[in-house]
Amino acid sequence: MGVYALKPRFRAALRGAETSLVSRGVSADAVTFAGLGCAVAIAGACVVSVQLPLLLVAVAPLAVARLACNALDGMIATATATARPAGLVLNEMCDRVSDCAVIGAVAVRAGSPWAGLAALGLVLLSSAAGVTSAAAGGRRQYGGVMGKADRMLLLAAVASIAALTRVDAALTGWLIAVAAGAAITLAQRCVAIRRELGGAALR
Repeated sequence: MGVYALKPRFRAALRGAETSLVSRGVSADAVTFAGLGCAVAIAGACVVSVQLPLLLVAVAPLAVARLACNALDGMIATATATARPAGLVLNEMCDRVSDCAVIGAVAVRAGSPWAGLAALGLVLLSSAAGVTSAAAGGRRQYGGVMGKADRMLLLAAVASIAALTRVDAALTGWLIAVAAGAAITLAQRCVAIRRELGGAALR
């Protein structure tokens, strides 16, 4: 469900990059931080684009780079047998910081604080549901119509449109779409959790 269903193909396309990074001794944690750096760069581009609108064109390649880093860190950890619980925590924390930076910056750029708060709150709740599933003994839930990859690819398209047309409302539209999609994703993940954990009440 969502772009996440295409992850196996995306990972296959990154095998060459994985091999190259492993041969150079690049750690999974370093790639995780690189993904965070891409998110911070996206946020910076959005804020600075208030004065330089064309800078929004940088969002698309940075968004794809963030997704690549998010896939590669796990691939490298598996390939080098360095996967560990602390690495999972680091990955989740960097993802949440990235979400705050990107959504917050888009809200500032669009001048839509309430849409930004709604989008961020619902994204964090849907992510929390996925993590809580694993903590309760189930699988980490990644499914839903508005996962991380969906948000990033949609932002890449919307930011490019905003840069070329100077229509800032497109960015507000992204925030609203993310909020609505995250609400649906939260519901979908809660349903999946109930099914996997035997229908027990979530608490």
